Amino acid sequence: MLTENLTIKNIILKNRIIAAPMVTNYWDDHGNPTAKTLELYEGYANSGTGLVVAEQLIVHPWGRSALKQPSLYDDDSALALRELTKIFREKEIPVVAQLNFSSRVITPALLDTPNFKFVSPSGLPTPRKSNVDAESCALELSEIDEIIKAFADAARRAVEISMFNGGVQIYASHGYLISQFLSPLTNVRTDAYGGSLGNRSRLLFEIVKTVKKAIGDVPLSVRLGASDQMPGELENGLTLKESIWVAEELSKMGIDWLSVSGNHCIYGIGVNDDDTAYFAPYSKAMRDVVHKHNVLVDCTGGIRSREKAEKLLEGCICDLIGIGRPLASNKSFLEGWHL
Repeated sequence: MLTENLTIKNIILKNRIIAAPMVTNYWDDHGNPTAKTLELYEGYANSGTGLVVAEQLIVHPWGRSALKQPSLYDDDSALALRELTKIFREKEIPVVAQLNFSSRVITPALLDTPNFKFVSPSGLPTPRKSNVDAESCALELSEIDEIIKAFADAARRAVEISMFNGGVQIYASHGYLISQFLSPLTNVRTDAYGGSLGNRSRLLFEIVKTVKKAIGDVPLSVRLGASDQMPGELENGLTLKESIWVAEELSKMGIDWLSVSGNHCIYGIGVNDDDTAYFAPYSKAMRDVVHKHNVLVDCTGGIRSREKAEKLLEGCICDLIGIGRPLASNKSFLEGWHL
């Protein structure tokens, strides 16, 4: 099944492997691609993968996580990314723009930069070890509206200016802003964006609606954090049961593809990533619900062999296989997979 063609809305993948997004810090101080950036993505284009997701593109000046990071919050930044997407357009490989607002997961140097405001849902720290030792401001309702619009504007730029030919993905996992809203560990708001699961999901749902309207008939994906469960610990915070409900609601809203990952836990529910496909239980639970809505699901994390990938597909665990760190560190990783 791995080498079968697969259609996502209006694009055809030559196989079911995704080059999953990985933060590189290979960009210049203005967020433009460098020779090192282009070398990495050229490697992805030649790796044999059927789809590539470009690392998180920031939608708002407050949403950065590092100094050297690509963005889509103005037309000039979007135009600079066309050099990167050209690599994939020429090879007819779909490349997806992953849209993000970082929030509490940042490098300390950002705190001293102009036009940056340190914000979060409730001013609370996250369980991530990379959390900076500084207080953030709880977002005002007007600022939330501004961020929702920023996602839609960035999505439009990604498609119309940067020319991403595979669509866009909304980043709602790994402890970034949207996943902080989803989690009761970091969202204790008492307004329409906090409390019940429906309220905690409101930001994500509103972003999906506005982005979908902005990009029209273009593939739309969400990378959803399925649980806050830390490796080796009992589930705490956002639960898989809650995320299954969120996933089905997203499916009803018309997303095309769900990427399953962790929330505040970032990586797996197990401590070993040596070909364990540690998110497979999450992926299976999600796919069982969204498949009836014709939404595809990818499983990424701890997949190290073609044999494991085939078993995941044949067992209806997922529809797509994401390969992240191995492919980023070794452009020849997929050579033995006979794609």
